[in-house]
Amino acid sequence: MTAPTTTTASTTAPARWVLGPARLTPGDRVEVWEHRRLRCTGTVSQVAPHLGVLWLEEDRIGTLRLISLREHRLRRCPLLPAG
Repeated sequence: MTAPTTTTASTTAPARWVLGPARLTPGDRVEVWEHRRLRCTGTVSQVAPHLGVLWLEEDRIGTLRLISLREHRLRRCPLLPAG
């Protein structure tokens, strides 16, 4: 008998990685990863694909943060419920 298979974040994560800043638009929610660690989550405020950066409104503190896409990996995350 084989054990049931389960889906984990590590097996589904590659399908959700954002491959370039041009694929993001203001209002998208993302996780920011650096060296395999989650640094922050938030909502994209502005994107400058030609510069390789975006501005993210952080969930925890609500301030804008400049994110360099050369130093970080981004992964889409679900929208927050209205409330």
